[in-house]
Amino acid sequence: MAAQTAAYVALLRGLDSADWSRPTDCTEWDVRAMAAHVAGALEEGARPMVLLRHMRAARRAAVMVDGLNAAQVHDRRGLAGPAIADEIERLAPVAIRRRQRMPALVRRMPVPGNDLPRGSTLGYLFDVIYARDVWMHRVDTARATRQEVKAAAGDDEVVAQVVRDLARFWEGPPFVLVLDGLAAGRWQIGSGTPAATVCADTVALMRMLSGRPGDLAMHVTGDQTLADRLRAARVVF
Repeated sequence: MAAQTAAYVALLRGLDSADWSRPTDCTEWDVRAMAAHVAGALEEGARPMVLLRHMRAARRAAVMVDGLNAAQVHDRRGLAGPAIADEIERLAPVAIRRRQRMPALVRRMPVPGNDLPRGSTLGYLFDVIYARDVWMHRVDTARATRQEVKAAAGDDEVVAQVVRDLARFWEGPPFVLVLDGLAAGRWQIGSGTPAATVCADTVALMRMLSGRPGDLAMHVTGDQTLADRLRAARVVF
């Protein structure tokens, strides 16, 4: 999480004034609003009273996570992009320390609502989903501002956790997944003899699994139905 927030802040520092209003793949957010969401999530980790306030506001939303996101962005409606970047840099180490010190009993508590896979705990939310969220928003921001997604420490772990979650809920035939580009690697999804080998770009696959727009180009050797099955798969980001 520390590495991902640092890489995200570095990307934000390089934006010009026009970049902050560019649309992103999250259609309700421009680059500034996306950064406001990241800052708000960190503030919730750093200041528990803010989290409680946001949770109360989110009860009016059909989906709790959407309500939390809206509250995070609303709190920063008057802040310019560079000020939000400063806030992310300031809040990140505080939020990370607080989450690391959270008692084990609390970390094992189930996440309220139905926004995450059944059985998800607060520890899973804090340690896995939040870092994954920052990783993807770094990709979103780079795409929106037509910049290269630069490698950062921790990318390999973020991608490996996404692949692990894909495997947890995979119901199709087993296959070998080969990713190239950022955080390249090779994994087997499912147990038994692989029915196919699927090769794809890492960032493109992560975007597809998150439900973002665009078609995933992949090379499949073996069972060709794996391509359609993989395009239908989703992992929470």
